[in-house]
This record gives sequence, C-alpha cells and structure tokens, in this order.
Amino acid sequence: IYECILLKEKGYDVTCFAPAVRPDACYPELIREIDLKGFIPRVRMKLPLRDFLSLSASSILAPIVSRKFIGFDVILCHGQPATWLGYQISRRIGKRYFCYLHQPARFLYPRQIDLKVGWKTKKDFALLNDLVKLGKPFATAFDHVSVVSADSVLVNSEWIRSQVRRIYGTPATVCPPGVDVEKFVPVEKKSDVIVSGMKVNAPFILSTNRHYPQKGMEHAIEIMPTIQRECDVNLVLTGDFTNYTPRLMQLAKNLGVSHRIFFTNRVSEKSLIELYQNASVYVYTSPCEDFGLGPIEAMACGTPAVVWDYAGPTETVIDGATGYRAKPYQNDDLAEKILLLLNDANLNQRMAENAIKHVKEKYSWNNHMEILESVIT
Repeated sequence: IYECILLKEKGYDVTCFAPAVRPDACYPELIREIDLKGFIPRVRMKLPLRDFLSLSASSILAPIVSRKFIGFDVILCHGQPATWLGYQISRRIGKRYFCYLHQPARFLYPRQIDLKVGWKTKKDFALLNDLVKLGKPFATAFDHVSVVSADSVLVNSEWIRSQVRRIYGTPATVCPPGVDVEKFVPVEKKSDVIVSGMKVNAPFILSTNRHYPQKGMEHAIEIMPTIQRECDVNLVLTGDFTNYTPRLMQLAKNLGVSHRIFFTNRVSEKSLIELYQNASVYVYTSPCEDFGLGPIEAMACGTPAVVWDYAGPTETVIDGATGYRAKPYQNDDLAEKILLLLNDANLNQRMAENAIKHVKEKYSWNNHMEILESVIT
C-alpha cells in the first residue's frame, strides 16, 4: 500500500490489484488513498471461504485476466498467487514483471512453526494447504517457474534472500520494508494511553501481531508472572480477535495475570502509533519471522525492542544497542532482557535514541523506494 502511495507521489500511474478486495479488512485509512481493484468481479454477498475462492479463482483465471494489464509497463508481484499471475501476464502480453517475496510460498515450504500448529485459525488457509498438498508436484513447478522467470526478484531481508537462493537457485535484491518516519516519531515523555475504550497505565510492554498460533503471542503472556515479581507493569496485545484469542485469554487467566493484560482487538494507525510511542518496551515473539515490521515501527517511536535471536529480526535489532535479541524461544532469557530495559531508565533512554537513529538511517520508506526504483525502472 505504501509503495502505491509513494510511487504516485513520484509521478507514476499506479493501480493496485488484489485477489480479494475488502477495503475494511486491512489498513482502511491507507487503502482509501490508492486505486484498489480485483482481478475478478467482486461478489458483494457474504460467502464462506471468500479468501479461498478469490485466491483460487484468480490463479485459475490468470490467462483470461491478462488483458486487464495491457496499459501497464511494469507489474510488481508480491508473493503468490501474484507472482503466478505476473508470469501468465508476461507470457501473453509481453509485460515485464518483478517478484517481491516476503517469504517462499509457505504451503509449499512450511516453516517448523507451520508444521507444528497448522492452519486451524484460518479455514481458508487450511483448505488451500490441503489443496496444494494434493497437487504439490504441479504447484511446486508452477511456483518455481513463476519466480525464476521474473525480470528480477526482490526480498525483504537477508534471511529470505538465503531461502530464495536455496529453494529457487536465483539471486535476489534485499529491499526491506520501511517506516513512515514522519508519522512514527517519539514523544518527549511517555504516559498512560486510552485504547479501545480502556485506560492503559504506564509503564507497559507492547506486542503487536495477528492472533494466530504461528505468531507466538503466548510467550509474551507466559513471561508476565516473572516480570510482575520485579516490576509493576502492564502488557498490551493488539491484533484482530480470532478463534485463537480465547486461548490466549484463558492462558492469562490460568497464570493469574489477566488483570494486567489488555487485549485491544484491531486498533487504528493513530492508536497504534500512540501505543508504540508510550510503551516502555516492545516485545516481538513471532518465531522464524521473515522480517517483522513491529520492531522497526517501535524503534522509530523511541521504544527499544526485544526479539528472538533468529531469522529476520536479527537484522533489524542491534543487540545491546537498539534493544535485545533473546535466545530463541527461551522465556527466561526473554523476560531477563525485558526487565533490563524496565529497571534501568538510563539504559532504556540510550537504546531509544540509538533505535530512532538506526531506523531513520536504514528503514525509512525513502530507502525502500530508492532500491525499488533502481530495480524496476
């Protein structure tokens, strides 16, 4: 979405296509600023498994929808099935297409956490996963040819570049996502926050992610008894409620910390920024994350981040300078690193200043756009 907005500001004529067009489902404030279209006509009636049907139909009908793209010079494809669509369009009407991989197709190349927890939280993904399994040799071949045939491949991190090299045998350009450093800015003094009708007293720890088992939010809850023994602090968990949310709430209740944990459901960008700005520590518990926007957004707002020392976040958080990297999936070490930042105001402030500078230098949208333009133009 930001790419569309910023390319338009640079004078490009940009249209965003998506298999499932639901302007209210994802960053509605930003989607209003772009020209969003569907590959196939939108069905307005409520349908079960809408995402599954939209993704499947778009992939199957790729040759037919190619004519929609005659007026474009370049097609930038974010993951599958967009890359498959780009390949089909390129073959039929001779347009250049570029592949941006946030991760290799996870139905074909699942991470350990995907194999462990499955896709029970989202029925559409579970059905897609089952369908891909039935035709995996064909799906793997289609995925491979659509990636390696692209004019160029971009990825969001060195971690994913290594995966792309291993799986597809093709080079890739690292083009990390950015942060709007004009919006995501620090405040002079951290304070209490009112979010989703609830008052969250400072100090508080913040964690932002989807409520899926793959995101590991239970780690943030499990360390709260340890944190509470040393520090009077709250925990804020943002993210749309799913059928996994009650399990997280029950875990908090079982551990006796539910009165200290605020489940906000979805929050606006304005509220999210306010939470980032006023949190004392940001914790990111997603295992094997390809990149992770949360840590750099928090750091831009002057909040040190604590992440696992594995995969994408190892590239964004400088251990001991802008935050800490904890031993992968060891809650004791995670809690220890968070307590260091909660109990030492000077250390916290020093890391906050380092984090702001780090994000401005490496993860602004200007940096992202410079790399992107150098590849696709």
